[in-house]
Amino acid sequence: MLIIPAEHPLDWKRPPVVTLLLILLNVLIYFGYQGGDEERLEAAVNSYLDGGLLNRERALFIESISQRRDFDAEERAYVDGMRRQDLAAWVLHDLEFEQQLHQRADYQADSTWQAARESAEDARNRLSNIRFGFMPARFSLEGLFGAMFLHGSFDHLLGNMLFLFIFGFALEIALGKAVYLGLYLLSGLASHLLWWALDPVWISGVGASGAISGLMGMYIGVYGLRRINFFYWLGPLIGYFKAPALWVLPVWLGKELLGLLAADDHVNYYAHLGGLGTGFLAIWLARLTGRLQMDEGYLHKEDPDAPFKRELAALDQLISQFALAQAAARGPDLLTRYPGRPALLVRLYSVASGRQDKALLTQILKQLFALPVTEETRPLLIRLAIDSAASEQPWLAHPSVQLHLLQKLLKAGEGAHALAAWRRLAQASQPIQQLPPLTLQLAKQLGPKQDLRAVTELAQYLRRVFPEAEQTTQLSLYQQHLSR
Repeated sequence: MLIIPAEHPLDWKRPPVVTLLLILLNVLIYFGYQGGDEERLEAAVNSYLDGGLLNRERALFIESISQRRDFDAEERAYVDGMRRQDLAAWVLHDLEFEQQLHQRADYQADSTWQAARESAEDARNRLSNIRFGFMPARFSLEGLFGAMFLHGSFDHLLGNMLFLFIFGFALEIALGKAVYLGLYLLSGLASHLLWWALDPVWISGVGASGAISGLMGMYIGVYGLRRINFFYWLGPLIGYFKAPALWVLPVWLGKELLGLLAADDHVNYYAHLGGLGTGFLAIWLARLTGRLQMDEGYLHKEDPDAPFKRELAALDQLISQFALAQAAARGPDLLTRYPGRPALLVRLYSVASGRQDKALLTQILKQLFALPVTEETRPLLIRLAIDSAASEQPWLAHPSVQLHLLQKLLKAGEGAHALAAWRRLAQASQPIQQLPPLTLQLAKQLGPKQDLRAVTELAQYLRRVFPEAEQTTQLSLYQQHLSR
């Protein structure tokens, strides 16, 4: 059975940075650190066997196992037939037997036995699931924190990371990065603590599933009784349904309780229940006390650009009513709150150029020239090139403006308009040092269009003003190539 929310599509304009970093951290730990466990286990097994411990402890181990679980004849035969290396690995992983062994009088009286055991245990303790796994019967802070970043297999890692992404990307936006990360870690810790309190076993647990179950609980707490979309997979049945989010909580809890009571597998249902309950209660209590701030606009699927669009519509209304003074007065504030918006720059440019508002125009040009060349900015660049030739706006012909304009027009591939800007720069009283590479670039744009006259003009300028420049030689060669 699988029921997961499908309420929000992924919005890469607001990337889930924390979620992606958590996934990356888990992946790096699994492949970079846990990948060495096979060699660590081999070293531990060799130390155990080389110390002669298997011969000494084999009967004691089988006796201990027999007391803790019923062995039938077939299972006993299987144990008797195990390879020495496999049986040694089993003995080293059985920490309950290890505790019993340490309490034996004959062990405590034999220093040689203790020394060999200590050496093997030290090697064994380097295994990731022993060093940083959480074991309820042997509580440790390293395990409490570290276990949520370890995984038992690649499939275990893949499944957890998939669910982390599914639940995490929406919660990170809704709750904010800091709150989201804090509650994720809190859920992971609480999942281990519930397991420690209710089932103090000698089993090392690893995995992010407790923390991820916390995300599931948070999701329910965030949406409450709001109807949201869910995807379900129940055997042959696959589809979507819409229901209040809170209605799904008993289903998830019931699934985990059923697994706890009836399932015979290695899934840590205590951790799932602890994480799920902690995530839900943390959000529910925070909302109940009014201490939780969420991105309600995102939860209600409001257009994140809605405020800007309203401002743009109000500006359009002022322009249509010829209230240009009011539109110009609002310009600086709008540019500050919504920087780098081509739609806003186009409208305000019309206002600034019509009123010859040099201060507003300066702000517009700074933002325009800082933007990459796109289909949205290209029309404004071309308009600026055309307006630069108008005598009514002499400040646009300033060399610094034309230099920026030339660079942008070249990136846009607007060779004809770029040529006009270049000519204004070529007429400057002092040679502009950035012109040689720009001139060569312009010639290479005009050459394929067979504008040989313009290419000749560019080459003559470089020979006259920058005779020693490398671009002068290159352009002369290019000119010769075109004239063949």
